[in-house]
Amino acid sequence: MKTIAVLGTGNIAQTISVDMKARGHEVRLFAPQYLFSRIRFIAETHEIECTGAFEAKETIDVVTSDIDEAVRGADYIFICVPGNRHEEYAKLLKGHTTADQIVITFNGCMASLIYKNVWGDDDTCPVFVESTIPPFSTRRVEPGKVRMFERHLAPIAFFPASAADKYYDRIIADIYEFPGKFEDVLECGLSLVNPTVHPGPCLVNLSNIEKPDFTFFLYEHGFQPSGLKIDVLLNKERLRIGEAFGYKIHALEDFAGVDTIDSWEPMYAMGHGCHALTSIAGPNDINYRYLTEDIPIALVCWASIADQLGIETPIMDAVITLIGVAHDTDWFVNGRTAEKLGLSGKTIEEISRYAKTGRF
Repeated sequence: MKTIAVLGTGNIAQTISVDMKARGHEVRLFAPQYLFSRIRFIAETHEIECTGAFEAKETIDVVTSDIDEAVRGADYIFICVPGNRHEEYAKLLKGHTTADQIVITFNGCMASLIYKNVWGDDDTCPVFVESTIPPFSTRRVEPGKVRMFERHLAPIAFFPASAADKYYDRIIADIYEFPGKFEDVLECGLSLVNPTVHPGPCLVNLSNIEKPDFTFFLYEHGFQPSGLKIDVLLNKERLRIGEAFGYKIHALEDFAGVDTIDSWEPMYAMGHGCHALTSIAGPNDINYRYLTEDIPIALVCWASIADQLGIETPIMDAVITLIGVAHDTDWFVNGRTAEKLGLSGKTIEEISRYAKTGRF
């Protein structure tokens, strides 16, 4: 039995909590005081129920707004929050961790570099681990209840990458059998699927997403040629960035189940051929994570690094600009830039060395 701290209030945090408890671990669920009302029902009952692909109802050991109570002595700390709150949670955690603890983030997009900027060379800095997707597709149904649509695991990345030799086997024995390792968090961050799946269909369907009387289903309604053509070009730009670092990114191709993607048809076939996707409702708000994470956290991250390296990304830039207009903000300034990752002014060689060793 391991001690698992789960930080967050949403569907991923709640599903990981019930999943880890069902596997026999001690589970502590944390939310800061200003968000604690979101898990009030769980705090009162200590129960979370999961239905669908995994069915269980478990009693969570600790539900708290005290960060030290949540993470003291924990073997693993899962950070399950939107990307724009990674820095907040890094500051919240700093000083409460130890060097032998492992912090895991899903859909992180180089979140480890954000965390490292906050911790610096502090000797309480833990080991950072990222993966491109959570271990499952899941949604909240009602307070204390989630529905899992399907399980899926992707490789993980370590920061620094050199930590993989010591910790990878331990993680797959204790937590999940992740199928392999990315070379480093740069390759992992560039391998996120969602930023080349959600933006195109969301962009061309903003008016439908905003309609209060229309339940929008992205994969059923939004996966049409016009939006998917944008995704294809976003992916091509992403591949060029990966190639500059020596990576062969294959994320969107794996998602669609094809060797290469040169047109919208494979994406359309995937979106309309997978019940686990077409049955997922939303988004029904332009401030949903498909828009507030995939664009400012991932696309801005990629485009900012590309700009620093002299790689042109006109489609990314256009999507970032237009979604920024819808959000009344400049995501080039307020998103996850190379500067916020601590990479400003660094060369390809320096960035690669940092990802592998934690030092420039």
